[in-house]
Amino acid sequence: MKTLNKYLCCAAALAAAMTAGCALTGQNNQAALPDLAPRQLAEIRHTTALSTNPARPTVALVLGGGGLRGFAHVGALRALEEAGIKPDIVVGTSAGSVVGAAYASGMDIEQIKSAAMNVKVSSLMDFTLSSSGIMRGNKLASWVNTMTGEVPIEKFPTRFAAVATDLQSGQAVLIDQGSAGRAIQASSAVPGVNVPIAYKAGHLIDGGITSLVPVRFARAMGADVVIAVDIYCHGPRAEGLGVPTVLSRVMQTQSCLVAAAEMAEADVLIAPKVSVPSMSTRQSQEAVIQAGYEAARAALKKWRPHEKS
Repeated sequence: MKTLNKYLCCAAALAAAMTAGCALTGQNNQAALPDLAPRQLAEIRHTTALSTNPARPTVALVLGGGGLRGFAHVGALRALEEAGIKPDIVVGTSAGSVVGAAYASGMDIEQIKSAAMNVKVSSLMDFTLSSSGIMRGNKLASWVNTMTGEVPIEKFPTRFAAVATDLQSGQAVLIDQGSAGRAIQASSAVPGVNVPIAYKAGHLIDGGITSLVPVRFARAMGADVVIAVDIYCHGPRAEGLGVPTVLSRVMQTQSCLVAAAEMAEADVLIAPKVSVPSMSTRQSQEAVIQAGYEAARAALKKWRPHEKS
């Protein structure tokens, strides 16, 4: 997670500098990958069987995008485990897809935390000369595959899916089969920073564009109860009138206006108020993890399920 966060931060800074002073040339030569088979919401709904066990509701955990704030997901997971809640389905967008894949693959909380804090920034850097982005994301995909034991998504012990955005249609899509690394690579492909990820019908970019906190996909996959974690929309906004700050606030406002209706459909919404002035120290990372933990505990205390246990 630290590596991913710094990777996105460095890439964004480089992208801004290049936009101001020069332009990269070249073509996106990435070939379509056969292991990516994204599906839209309507298709998921059409193919999902209804629950046949009303006494045992299907619980989904939805982990939202938010870049540097992703450490908060680790704290939320810890609180859920302490409450005895084990999700049947995990769905993640962008940073949430990274943590979600690790958790659904069978890693425990301490293993996820250790992986997030100890991976080196340089190991995920794969710059490219392309007109469509400055990072390929292949090293991110390889890291995720190594972390999850090279196991394809459909063989995870807990059902998992990552959400991306189809660049051509502008629709949110779900990836629940094939390489976990490729799914996360697509879900985390920040526009203008990462090269869009090719598949046979087009290209995929960051899922946060269309489904920041993918509650509806969790429902479509058969969830009776959805516990969602938003790490982006409920925290303090950046202050100042500098160009990067203003652009950041505009992007956050737009993203959260789009996401608000979907988040409201969750049974439980965990929304830590996370600020991210720096993620370079263990102290700051631990603080964000703690914020996720405390927000999850508070939300669960308020939740009164109607005999859904």
